[in-house]
Order: sequence, then C-alpha cells, then structure tokens
Amino acid sequence: MKELADGTQVSARTYYYLLDFNDRYNWKFIEANFNKIKLKDLTIDEYRQLFDYATKIDAESLNVA
Repeated sequence: MKELADGTQVSARTYYYLLDFNDRYNWKFIEANFNKIKLKDLTIDEYRQLFDYATKIDAESLNVA
C-alpha cells in the first residue's frame, strides 16, 4: 500500500500504474489540474480524478484500428 497526502492508503498496483501513466505523458495532467508533481502529494479525490483520466485515455488508445 502507498500513502497519499491526506493519509489515504491506495494499492501499490494503482500507484505504479499512475506513475507509468504520468511518465508517458510528462506529468501534464497532474501539473495542470492540481499544481503538483508527485503522486504522494495528491489527496484521494485528486488521485481518483487522475485514475479516471488515465484509464479513459488508455481505453481510448485500445480503439485505434
């Protein structure tokens, strides 16, 4: 488990998925929307927004023919 800024524990699996996503997209979403550059500095609400965005982008990339 990994801990966020507000003390919420999140699974290591989602944390590492989001680290990979942020590396691929140069941390643009997290910086633009939360003015932060580290996952551990997010609150659970911000983390969930990032997770929802990342999974949406990855799902859309599967539709490329």
